Amino acid sequence: METHIILVRHGQTSANIDKLWHGWTDTALTDEGRHQAEKAGLRLAKEHQDINAIYASPLQRTRDTAAAIAASLNKDVAVHHDLKEYGIGELEGESFSDLHKIHKFFDKVNEDRHFAPEGGESIHEVATRMTAAIKELAERHPGEKVVAVSHGAAMALALACILDDDPYAWDNYFFHNTGVTEIIVGKEPQLLRFNCYSHLD
Repeated sequence: METHIILVRHGQTSANIDKLWHGWTDTALTDEGRHQAEKAGLRLAKEHQDINAIYASPLQRTRDTAAAIAASLNKDVAVHHDLKEYGIGELEGESFSDLHKIHKFFDKVNEDRHFAPEGGESIHEVATRMTAAIKELAERHPGEKVVAVSHGAAMALALACILDDDPYAWDNYFFHNTGVTEIIVGKEPQLLRFNCYSHLD
């Protein structure tokens, strides 16, 4: 049986504004981020009244986004540890510019999918756990519709593996805050909608 999974990126955080990498760093939503989450909840309640379950990564920004969605749908939120963001250990909190230019982080990642900063993960590890998490949700909810609130890099790696069978295709998948992506997980994965954020207009 196929499962309809609705992936939602968390609302805005200060790190998004400042262009810093916060993977496992537990950043709160901004006021705008909370407003975005409420709008996403109203949208999903209007479009998908038949949602069966809502999951979120353990980080505050995703839990709070999921809570706003759950309030609109009158559902509970379950935390799924493996939906968390790509953690980069000692490089957490660095700007994307410095990660590129000073630390050569993305060059190292592109050269070796098993490269991980001290205390962090490799893209191989993130892709493996995220893909497994989504497939687990599909197996747990056959024939149902599920929301999973997660993070930009982690979801990009998941889609790259599920749809392209290549984690390096993650550059094809950029998610706006509270952007809604819908996939069918089953024998043949399907992308129904990608990064739709019209609810923010």
